[in-house]
Parts: sequence; structure tokens; C-alpha cells
Amino acid sequence: MDRLSSLLELFNPKAEKVEILDTRRPVIDFIGDSTIAIIISGNAEMSIHDQPATLIADGDILWITPGHKPVFGGMKDSFQMLCCHLRFGPVRLNPLFDVIPPVLQLSSTEPSRQDLSPIIQLLLEESQQPRCGHVTVLNRLAEVLLVHVLRYVMQHQKIESGVLAGLADLRLARAITAIHLHPDQRWSVQSLANEAGMSRTAFNQFFRNTVGCTPGEYLMQWRMRLACRWLETSQIMIGQIVDRLGYQSETAFFRAFRRQIGMSPGQYRDKIAALS
Repeated sequence: MDRLSSLLELFNPKAEKVEILDTRRPVIDFIGDSTIAIIISGNAEMSIHDQPATLIADGDILWITPGHKPVFGGMKDSFQMLCCHLRFGPVRLNPLFDVIPPVLQLSSTEPSRQDLSPIIQLLLEESQQPRCGHVTVLNRLAEVLLVHVLRYVMQHQKIESGVLAGLADLRLARAITAIHLHPDQRWSVQSLANEAGMSRTAFNQFFRNTVGCTPGEYLMQWRMRLACRWLETSQIMIGQIVDRLGYQSETAFFRAFRRQIGMSPGQYRDKIAALS
């Protein structure tokens, strides 16, 4: 499995809705966990929280990340954007959103942005000419667009830290993907450095500077994310989770889980069940 699929496989992003919005309204309801918006026509000013307003123009792509609602102003009457609303499973467990700006803007003026043009053109054509099955087609195209945007972000290093920044580096990507695919292995900094083809010291420092935590911390966090995911979405026995994550005993797993999550695995499962 490749470096990006190893991350997306667990959280399995799905398009919830694709729609064209006229943003003469100052606040837009961005449903789902995250929205990829394509400016179809016109320009506007976009502001979020207390940050200075940013100009957005025809052809720009905006990746609006979870929990953020930009405000638009100064629009012309012709301003429209195509919004692809996506869900990612439990967002709080997804390392994709640990370190990422509220809105990531990919300008239409960037020469390499043309790589995204074919899938954008397909989306626009399908959205403007409703035909039999077009909702299904739009949703699948939106999911393909997400993958293309993530590839673009990684290839052009649009995010400086976090898991996407780590996956953008081929050396770190080998180590991170190994963690994603084989969380049951007894990884050490040295064995992960071997995966990356780097010295232990250089790997440890580079990983921390790029991803934002040490390799050991990332391994621990990934195991806890998997454990929470399984506790939320399945009836798998806790003993089986212990085996799948490579812990030598249930006691060691319980101790790690309580330290990271603040409660026992059983309490976590009960809490999630009570909320559903």
C-alpha cells in the first residue's frame, strides 16, 4: 500500500454533498467535516477568525478544514463556487488534521496547479449538466479530487509540518507508512531509521522537526487512534486489540490508553455507545 493510501484507508473519506453556492450571503454553511471549494467565477475577500482578509479569485481552490467557517465579503454578483463537502470518520482521531491551517488556498496562478485541471473540469461539467446518476458521479469525483489535492499538497510541500509534511518526504514516508501498516511490530527509532535509510540521530531529529513529534510519540498516537477507531466502530475484544497493536500485555495497553485518552478502553467504549 502506498504512503497516502495507508492514511486514507483507515478514515475512508466520503463525499456527503456537492453543490454550487452563490456566496452573496456572508456566511456559508459548510456541512461535513471538511470542504474543498472551487471558485467558478468572480472574486471575493475571505476572512477567518481574526486573520487579515485574503483575496480569492476565479479558479482558486480552497480546502476548508474541520471546525472553521470562513466569512466572504466584497463579492461581485457573478461570484460562485463549487463546494465538495466531505466526511472523514472520527475527525479527532485523524492525524491529517493535527497540524493544518484553517483554510489552505491553492491559487489558480500557480503553474503546477494545472495538474488539477482535468478532474476540476469533469466536476464542473457534471455539476452544470445534471444527468441520470449525476449525484453518484459528483460524489465519486469529489473523492478523487480530494486525493489529487492531497497529492498536490505533498508534492509541492504546501504544509510545513504534520503527517502530510512527513509523507511528502520519501524517506520519512517509508517509516510513517511502515507504522501505519504494521502497528503490531516492536518498532524502535533505529528500526524506523532503517526503513527511512537514515542514521538514527538524523532520522529522529528530522522526524521531530517535520512531523512535530518524535517517532515514538507518533507510533503511540497511531496505536491509540487505531484502538479508539476499533472501540467505536466494532465489537472487537480488547484482548484482540492488544494483539493487533503489538502490546505484550493488556496491562501495558491499559496503562498506555489511560495515559493518552484519560480513561480505560472499556470506559471509552461505553462513553461512545452512550453518545450514539
